[in-house]
Amino acid sequence: MSDAPLASTVIAIGLIPVAFFFAHALLSGLRGWRYHRITGLVAVSWDLSMSIGYMVYRAVGGEVGGHALQLSGLVRAYFMVHGLVALIVILFEVAMLVTGLWQWRRGSPIAWHRRLAKPLFFLWWVAFLSGELFYLVAYVI
Repeated sequence: MSDAPLASTVIAIGLIPVAFFFAHALLSGLRGWRYHRITGLVAVSWDLSMSIGYMVYRAVGGEVGGHALQLSGLVRAYFMVHGLVALIVILFEVAMLVTGLWQWRRGSPIAWHRRLAKPLFFLWWVAFLSGELFYLVAYVI
């Protein structure tokens, strides 16, 4: 176990509230409760800013904890799957953001927004939990 890098810790902790916002947005949207527009917008924009920021930081050679993360074959494969799922989540989030703002402005539901909600919710949890699991195994346990 090594010391947890600050950048990874910020992301690991910073995405926890997004889980609550996503859960509220999905459940309240399915049940017609109030405020799901706000919690959905907060969840998507918060997650997009953190996830894209961290991905760009790492893609341009950003180091965590003062050193580049050395990945073995299995860990590299794990991160490739995690990164692919995260990329798909980002695409879904952009689609949800666009359709959500469009239906908010229109004042009437858009079928694609509702159709994308459940797959986004599932995929987001896969990406979130796989990242949190790696963080816990690598830096906490």
